[in-house]
Amino acid sequence: MQIYSYSIPELDSYYTSIPIYNKDYQVISILKKNRHRILTQLSHMLLRYGMPYCYNAFSMNNHPIYKIDCVFTGVRYTLYSCSTMDKVSITQNRVQLIEKVQSFMLNGDVYQFEKDYTYSGTLTLNGEKIAVIRNLNSTNTNLTNRIHIEAIDDDIASLIAIMYQTFVY
Repeated sequence: MQIYSYSIPELDSYYTSIPIYNKDYQVISILKKNRHRILTQLSHMLLRYGMPYCYNAFSMNNHPIYKIDCVFTGVRYTLYSCSTMDKVSITQNRVQLIEKVQSFMLNGDVYQFEKDYTYSGTLTLNGEKIAVIRNLNSTNTNLTNRIHIEAIDDDIASLIAIMYQTFVY
């Protein structure tokens, strides 16, 4: 698997763009927050339930690669694959008391994203591990959190990054 990384500033705003780097420190894609619909934002502020943001992954040419959206904060997530123009729903199944697995089907293949108690995430394709992501807490420098990714290619690295940012971080 190939190595990727990105850093999340501790003072993260809505307008923050987060570049994902490969092992040669070349930017492969950029993560940006996807603001919820206005009613969803208001209900999130009142209820403090669900995820405050979803995320998009963009190529270096500013073309969207993947996008996660939801109908209501914490309910009915949808993944948009902009390269294949697919729109698939993400189902969440509880594995243990706290942990959930997000599953979706893309081009006839079953993807599953699962986080564990260490806040690491694993992405599988038809039961085979294709990417792993984890927060490197021990390297918290300059008010940033470094995220480490091991993935089979750039596209999968972008996919696991938006899954991690939306459902874990």
